[in-house]
Amino acid sequence: NGQNPSRMAAFSLTPADTYGAYYYLYAALASVNNAIDRGLLLEDQEGAAPYIAELYAMRGLFHFHLATYFAPIPTSGSANTMGLVLADKVHDISYIGERATLDQTYKLITDDFSKAIESGLNKDKKTGHLNYWAALGLRARAYLYWGKYTEALADCKELLKDSPYTLYTPENYTSVWSQEGTDEMLLEYLQTDTYNAQRYAPGYYTSPEGYSEYGVSEAFYNWLTADANDVRSQMVAHYTQAPAGFTGATYNPGYYPLKYPGKSGSATPTYTNNIKVMRLAEVYLIAAEAALKVEPASAAGYLNDLRKKRITGYTDVASVTIDDILDERRKELFAEGHIAFDFWRNGKDVVNSFGTIKPTDNKTVLPLPKEELDLAKGKLVQNPGYGN
Repeated sequence: NGQNPSRMAAFSLTPADTYGAYYYLYAALASVNNAIDRGLLLEDQEGAAPYIAELYAMRGLFHFHLATYFAPIPTSGSANTMGLVLADKVHDISYIGERATLDQTYKLITDDFSKAIESGLNKDKKTGHLNYWAALGLRARAYLYWGKYTEALADCKELLKDSPYTLYTPENYTSVWSQEGTDEMLLEYLQTDTYNAQRYAPGYYTSPEGYSEYGVSEAFYNWLTADANDVRSQMVAHYTQAPAGFTGATYNPGYYPLKYPGKSGSATPTYTNNIKVMRLAEVYLIAAEAALKVEPASAAGYLNDLRKKRITGYTDVASVTIDDILDERRKELFAEGHIAFDFWRNGKDVVNSFGTIKPTDNKTVLPLPKEELDLAKGKLVQNPGYGN
C-alpha cells in the first residue's frame, strides 16, 4: 500500500503504512474459514473433499505470509516471541483476538498444511491451485523457519522423489518467466488482463518504463553476471537509455530483474505477471539448508543437482557451507521475496545502502496497523519498537 518501496528498503514503515499487508490476508482467511464451514456441512463430502483440503492449505499459507511480515522468525534469536492473532475459525463480528505465541502460530500453519497432505488428494498438476505437492513444499518451508529441520528435509525428499515437477534447464530458463504452469512452478497467484489489470503487477514496478521502484544494486548485478556459464546471469539487465522510438512519459535507467516480463499474450504485459509463490528450485534449497543442520554429508548433493540445471559445464562439489547455500538462494530466488528472511533465519545481518539490520532488530518485523490496534480495545499488543 502507498507505493513506499524506498521506505521498505529503509525499514522505516510505521503502523500507518501496514494496513494493506494485514487486512487483505485476514479478509482472505475469513473467506477460507467460511468456505471450510460450508464444505463440511455438504452431504456430498466426497465431492467437497478436494476443495476442503485445498482450503486448509490456503489457510496455512495465508497465516505463513502474515507470520513472515508481522512476527519474528523463530530461529532468528529475537526476544519477541509473539505470534499472530490466529484465524482458524469463523468468529462473531464482535470478536477481538489476542496474539498467540510463535510456536502456536507455526503449529497452526504446519497443522493446516498437514490436513491437506494427509487427505492424499489433489496430486495432479493444476495451475493456480494449491495442490498436494505445493502444500508439501510450503510445509517444508514453514518447518525450516520454525527450526524443524528433520521434518523439513523429509517433506523435501518426498516431493523431489515423487512429484510430477522438474527443474528448468539452461535451455529454457530465460523463457519461462512469461509463461504459466511451467515445469517447476508448484504454486503461482494468477493474474489476467481482467484481474488486476493495472499498474500494480510487479512487471510495472521492475520496468524502466513503469514505476521503476524495484531494482537490483550495481554490486548485485556485477556479482550475478560474473559467471557467463550460469544462465541466471541473464536474468538482470542494465538499462542506460530509452530505446529508439520510445514515446512514454518517463524512462528510468538502472539495474532491473527480468523475472516479470509480463504474461505471454497479455494485452499490456507489464500489467499482468503471475506472482511466484513456490518453485521446485526452492525445494532443493530448503533440502540443502535442512540437511546441513541434520545430515550435513548430503547437503552438497541438493545444491549440485540444482546447479547442474543452471550452470553449463558445472563440476560437483563435495561439501557446502551455509554461506554457499545463501549465495545460491540469492542467485536463484532474487526478486521473489526471500533473501532478507533467509539471512535473518540464519542469524545473519541484512546490509543495504540504508544501513544494517540484524536478525534480532525489531525492524525485521512490521508493525501491526493502527486501524487494527484502534479496534482492539487494548487487547492487541504491538510489536516492540513501534509505540502503543
